[in-house]
Amino acid sequence: MAEDYFDIDRSNHIRTSVANKEFYNLIVDEKKIFAAKHQLYTFAIMVAVFYGAVPDTSTKSEDICLVGNVNADNLAIAKGIVSQLCPDIENGGDLLKRMTEYADAGINILRVEYGNNGTLRLDPYIE
Repeated sequence: MAEDYFDIDRSNHIRTSVANKEFYNLIVDEKKIFAAKHQLYTFAIMVAVFYGAVPDTSTKSEDICLVGNVNADNLAIAKGIVSQLCPDIENGGDLLKRMTEYADAGINILRVEYGNNGTLRLDPYIE
């Protein structure tokens, strides 16, 4: 395997759907449940994996943040998990695409939970 397999250009944009961007804005900017959108992004990947969710391959046109803004440790964990789930990944661009598909699947789960409960409980995911 090439050494740059996991390399994702720090200047790449992480994107999501319009509806998911509104949820990022609500949870991070308004409710302040997470301090930054990249934290919610990596958390959403974990939620999708936790539930065995099918990756969301819908169009992602809305910027969340730059890859370079994501905490390096969080990014490394997310990259490792997604690369294990998707052994056919060939390069960093493909890895980022797959990570974002899992993040959007997790955001969809969190949006439903928030809609049903009026809040976002983190304790079910943290032991």
